[in-house]
Amino acid sequence: MAGRNYPKGAAKREEILDVALETIARSGYDAATIRTIAEAAGLSKTGVGHHFASKHELLTAVLARRDEVGIEATQDVGPELLFETIREAITTRAKDTGLTELYVRLAAEATDPTNVAHQFFVDRYQRLEELGVGELAELQRAGGVPRNLDPKVLSVLISALVDGMQLRLLYDPTLDQDAVVDALRELLATAAKAPPHS
Repeated sequence: MAGRNYPKGAAKREEILDVALETIARSGYDAATIRTIAEAAGLSKTGVGHHFASKHELLTAVLARRDEVGIEATQDVGPELLFETIREAITTRAKDTGLTELYVRLAAEATDPTNVAHQFFVDRYQRLEELGVGELAELQRAGGVPRNLDPKVLSVLISALVDGMQLRLLYDPTLDQDAVVDALRELLATAAKAPPHS
């Protein structure tokens, strides 16, 4: 990424990743062949293969890059902006149909433990859960979500919502994702204000 200093080989790898991400975002998942990415990066297929052992390894690295950009954009937002962050994540992904399709397809394929991307998704969900638990615990203390709900469960719920919305938006790009996020926020806020059960 801009502003970083890499050794020559690592810099070329980063360049390939940038080109692959842009190619998929612009032209769609089906355009993500090693040949098209290699040509866009000014390399041969063998040249790309020097940095990535397989297409799946390259595509997994593209998703890691997408996550990295998203994390940088939303770092230190604070629990009061949690739902705005969720909304922004869904909205941003809705604009990049090719990357969303890549994510959905790879996530499904990677449920197989032998898949190259399997560990990436295991680590990704664990990292998101940890981040979510901290933010939600703070939001609970502020009264924004019910205190009797386990922050870990809520974190999984929100992660599942974001993943599910990515899939649904591929079927129906006109779906009002803002309304979905607002409904979740309203449900949790209403439940937080409800008197405790006797």
